[in-house]
Amino acid sequence: MLKQRLEAANDVARKLVEAERAIENAIAATGVLAGALAQGQAKVGLSAVAADPAYSNLAVSFAGLFQAHANMVALHKELEMIKDAIGLRNFRIEGTGDAAKILRPTGGNDRADPTAQVA
Repeated sequence: MLKQRLEAANDVARKLVEAERAIENAIAATGVLAGALAQGQAKVGLSAVAADPAYSNLAVSFAGLFQAHANMVALHKELEMIKDAIGLRNFRIEGTGDAAKILRPTGGNDRADPTAQVA
């Protein structure tokens, strides 16, 4: 039973990370689109009045993507609570990208001076 829960949790975690990355990639692509829209407007001499509806739609698209990102973060937190509830609190779930939060840090710089400059 534990093996099945762990396999299911790992499968969900991998798919969650894929979905989160897809949203972040969409945000980045929409940012590139915003730049291209402004450059295209300037290149053809389109007035701000004429371009405004396009920018409004772009803003709504951005807002939707940022809301989707926030919802995925909330889902991530909810799934973390479910993971604990099904007895996997002390198990590392693959694909989450958050392993550093649950694994104790090791290494020579644990006591390093936090004000030191990195070369």
